[in-house]
Amino acid sequence: MTFKEWAIDIFKDERGAISVKPVIAFIGSLFLCGTMLANSFTEDHFKPAAELVNAVMVITAIGMGADTLDKFTSKKVEEPKKEEELG
Repeated sequence: MTFKEWAIDIFKDERGAISVKPVIAFIGSLFLCGTMLANSFTEDHFKPAAELVNAVMVITAIGMGADTLDKFTSKKVEEPKKEEELG
């Protein structure tokens, strides 16, 4: 497995399709890290509003939590019954 395949597999759900929840969580995490990095090198008057940073943090946490919840609560698919079992 190459790095590219592994990186794409991170964003897939239990069906194998790319899910929007981990993508949103990843983008939110990048924005939060970028904001923290930028704030460490700038002055106080040049920082984003705390409410905006908290909103991005909540959206990211919900995306991560929803994706984790989906991974652990996978639905079981019932197999079709054979004619012999039906009667």
